[in-house]
Amino acid sequence: MHIDRRGFFKLTGGAVALGTVGCKALERGYPEEYWTEKPPVPGAKGWKQGEERFIKSACLQCEGGCGIVVRVVEGRAVKIDGNPDFPTNQGGLCPKGQNGLQVLYDPDRIKGPLARRGARGSGDWTRISWDEAIAQVARRLSGIRASGGSHTLAFLGGRYRGHMHDLVRRFLKAYGSPNDIDTESICDSAGKTAHWLSQGVRERLAYDWDRTRYVLSFGAGFIESFRPTAMMLRVFGQMRSGTPGQRAKIVQIEPRCSVSAARADEWVAVKPGTDGALALGIAHVMIRERLYDEPFVRDHSLGFERWTGPDGQVHAGFSGMVLEKYAPKDVARTTGVEAGTIERLAREFAAQRPAVAISGRGAAAHTNGIFNCLAIHALNALNGSIDRPGGVLVQRHPPFADWPDPELDDAARRGAMRARVDLSDAGTPPLARSQMIGLAGRIETGRPYPVNAVLLYYTNPVFSAPEPARFAEALSKVPLVVSFSPFLDDTSKLADFILPDHTYLERWQIDEPAAGVGFPVFSVRRPVVEPLHDTKSAGEAIISIARAIGGTVGAAFPWGEIDMIRQMVRGVHESGRGSVAAPDFDEFWKKLLAAGGWWDRPYGFGEWEKSLATSSGRYEFFATRFDESLDAAARARRPAAGLAAARAALHADLGISARGGEACLPHFEPVRCDGPESEYPFVLISYKPMTHAEGRGANQPHLQELFGVQFDRCWEPWAEIHPDDAAAIGVRDDDHVRLRSPAGEMRVKVVTYDGIARGVVCVPCEYGHTAYGRWAAGRGENPNRVVGAVPERIAGGVAWYDVRVSLSKA
Repeated sequence: MHIDRRGFFKLTGGAVALGTVGCKALERGYPEEYWTEKPPVPGAKGWKQGEERFIKSACLQCEGGCGIVVRVVEGRAVKIDGNPDFPTNQGGLCPKGQNGLQVLYDPDRIKGPLARRGARGSGDWTRISWDEAIAQVARRLSGIRASGGSHTLAFLGGRYRGHMHDLVRRFLKAYGSPNDIDTESICDSAGKTAHWLSQGVRERLAYDWDRTRYVLSFGAGFIESFRPTAMMLRVFGQMRSGTPGQRAKIVQIEPRCSVSAARADEWVAVKPGTDGALALGIAHVMIRERLYDEPFVRDHSLGFERWTGPDGQVHAGFSGMVLEKYAPKDVARTTGVEAGTIERLAREFAAQRPAVAISGRGAAAHTNGIFNCLAIHALNALNGSIDRPGGVLVQRHPPFADWPDPELDDAARRGAMRARVDLSDAGTPPLARSQMIGLAGRIETGRPYPVNAVLLYYTNPVFSAPEPARFAEALSKVPLVVSFSPFLDDTSKLADFILPDHTYLERWQIDEPAAGVGFPVFSVRRPVVEPLHDTKSAGEAIISIARAIGGTVGAAFPWGEIDMIRQMVRGVHESGRGSVAAPDFDEFWKKLLAAGGWWDRPYGFGEWEKSLATSSGRYEFFATRFDESLDAAARARRPAAGLAAARAALHADLGISARGGEACLPHFEPVRCDGPESEYPFVLISYKPMTHAEGRGANQPHLQELFGVQFDRCWEPWAEIHPDDAAAIGVRDDDHVRLRSPAGEMRVKVVTYDGIARGVVCVPCEYGHTAYGRWAAGRGENPNRVVGAVPERIAGGVAWYDVRVSLSKA
């Protein structure tokens, strides 16, 4: 083969273009600007020619809060690597973290404040100054407040990090609104609620992965989406080191052979929504053969045996119920997992300690999600893995200082006394703290009162909520919608004002990583470059709005955002603990920035008051908080009925088939799907790949290129179905099918895959944006369109995986 000089440069030049930006951009015919457009270059003020600096900060491509080191050359960020000193990622980064520069240099970022000029959603905007934007928003909010409607403001927040949720709560408190509505209900309410009921800790738990020898992973994307992602990739590598007899064993339990399942030691295919039954079958064997940790169960648990409460009432015991109802042969019929496999898993789990059982979206995103998670977590208690080396940890938090309470006026006090718009009716789930599902209906009906203003921070419900079109319609009835998004996403395009935030490489923020290492840790997110555009930190924008409103609202913010951050960190300095120490705060701050964060090793085992924070001070197989909450809800809903009758009726309302005390024990409840199986024979699973980036990966072309690593597919969605199901409806790979549910329908290509059960269809999350820039908009259809408002009725979560659909050739 002869290559001349000109041909060589053509060949190598093309290779560089492809290798730098994406492996197949040109051959797939994507827009030329994908590989030729150069990102804007910041001014080089204060930089010498050729000068480079390495600045430590924190990633924000997910909740991991990983420490990063950004290489900056002449004022321009050019590379992101992991901070080798940071205790979670230890120098590693996942593909999302490596790709952060595409967030900073996105050509479709909003360049400055926008005010809507035409009809909502028309894209007719006008650029205005920050002074004008703050003044106009403050004037509208002041008018609402002056008319006695402070409670009609709703703040919808998504991935709050560090100080931001506290800042938003302070604004709402001073303004006079109770409507702090976050996205927990459409994300992870089931798992957090289960932890709260059993351990008294309403948050994700951490795990001592470095010493774990055996993992039962129920529906958790151990590699793809279990957080912190970079740490989990490191953990996985460590667990896979050595020979099979030496290394830890990972058992992945889910209906689909995911990346995690393919890389595990064993994949156990389970019917959707039956994870809890499988966990109880494993518990049956452990109890029957006395394989459980008897000292832990005896000294640190409540409700294992039948017990009598202070009121003389006899309560059912977990052990007796499990032995009676969850024999492996019975569980096998429910789950599709052979009885022999259940027996073996139980014996392995008990023998290869320390061992943990974890749950993820696959187990939690069901109408029975809380009970699934309670049953799975009960295995950790049976194995004595709670607060033990190699087991389950409760994430400790840094000793941040509090801000002083704001002074409130009468309008703020009156507004705070009003019911929340999302938790206002008699049918509100008894354990709900926030409820995004159903909010659209409340806005549409104006009950319990009209919503006159919505502020949006790091959330995009017109894409990520069930029935997104209905949410868009509801927003059209709100007189004032303000978004702080740096991108024109699906929801922001319906706003009246967009006050664009900095990207995470341009702003100050502290960040506590998602529960991971157990001991206290936080990273410092700091600007590594000057802002590329006329943007402002959302925290500073909210402070400016408060000051423009004036009165006690403005007085609640006498400091700037960086001063508020420094005030919180003073508490860490004054504690005298941890990895950074200095005699005065200014020196402490400098050392903190140089390190990129602070941590306080090691984890303190045996602090039972923190690890078992229930009212009994024990791990509660029988959830006393749940029992009390059900009593209270029963009385509130049916005050004229006796308690027993009211409780029975409440159980029916909540879809709880168990009666009496069994309802408060880990038990299996059948899933409730929307639509009859005869008409909708498939169950839809909308899963999260690693490049999902918590819903913010679609506008990053490198992540789009890496999207479907199992099938080498990207830039458009697909539906995975079993080859026998494909043959039954007469379709092959790349044929289009119409996927229909009671809530809606979508058109999508088929991928046949024998790594899923028959009767299941799997579609990845992320595609189907109607906005969000050139890389995201118009690429396929959003699977959330076919997800109806199927609620988990106890904590108000969304049953994402209990959606029945039909498939037909398009």
